Amino acid sequence: MRNLLPALLLSAIPLFSVGTVNAGESVTFAGSTTVFPFMEKLTPLLAKQGIDAKIQAGGSSAGFKACKSGIAQFGMMSRELKKSEKPHVKTIVMSRDWLVMIAHKDAPFDNITSKEIVDLYTGHTKELNGYKINAIAKEAGRGTKTIFDHYFHLGKKAGHPIARDLVIIGPNGQAITTVAGDIHGLTMLSYSAVDAAIKQGEPIKMLTLDGVAGTPENVGNGKYTLQRALNLVYLPKNAALADRLSKALANDEARQILIDGGLKPSL
Repeated sequence: MRNLLPALLLSAIPLFSVGTVNAGESVTFAGSTTVFPFMEKLTPLLAKQGIDAKIQAGGSSAGFKACKSGIAQFGMMSRELKKSEKPHVKTIVMSRDWLVMIAHKDAPFDNITSKEIVDLYTGHTKELNGYKINAIAKEAGRGTKTIFDHYFHLGKKAGHPIARDLVIIGPNGQAITTVAGDIHGLTMLSYSAVDAAIKQGEPIKMLTLDGVAGTPENVGNGKYTLQRALNLVYLPKNAALADRLSKALANDEARQILIDGGLKPSL
C-alpha cells in the first residue's frame, strides 16, 4: 500500500535533523505524487547502491518543507523551486515531464485551446462548444497546479483570477478517478500518470492542446511546450548521499524505468 503523507500530516511530525546516512540505512523521500510512483519502482535499484528508500507522498510543497526541516533527506518536487526556496536546498533534476489535459473518454471533443482553458478556469464559461464542462483544479501546494497556473497565466497576479466554484482535487489518482467518473470532467495531469491510467483501462483520454498532441515526440521536437522538471531536493549536508543517488539514477536500468513511464531522464 502506498504511504500517502499529506502536507498537514508532514507539518504535524516533530522536527528533527537527519544526520549522515550510512549504506543500508533508511533514506526518506517525500513530496510529489507525480514523482512518487517512479521512486517506488526505483527502490530495488537504489537498494543495490545501499540506499534503503522509504517513499511518502503529499505534494511538492510538502516535500520541500519535509526536506528543509530534516524530516526527509530528499524532497520530491514536480515544479521548479521558488526564489525563496532556492537558498535552502540543492537540486537533482531527475527528468523532464509534461502536463496534458484530460477528459472522459466519451466526451465529444478531442482538442482544447489555451483560450478555452482560461475561460473555463476563470469561470467565464462552463461549456465547450455547447457541451457542459466541470473544470477540476489541483489544490494549492501541488506542483501540477503551479506549472498549470503559470503556463496559462492564471491567478490574481496574472490578471485571470481562478473561479471559486471549481472542483478541487489532490493526488494524481484522485484526478484520474474524478474524471473517469464524470463524463463532463476536465483537468490537467502529468503525461506519465495519464498514459499509465489509459493503459490500465481507465475511461479517460488525452486532449490535444491548441491542436498539438502531448506525445514524447512533440515534447522532444519542441512543438509541445507545457513541460516541467521533476526534481529531488536535498540539504547541502547530504551532498555525499545525493552523489550516490545521482549515480544510481544515471544507471541504464534506472533510466529505462523512467523512459518506460513516459519521462525523459536528465541524468
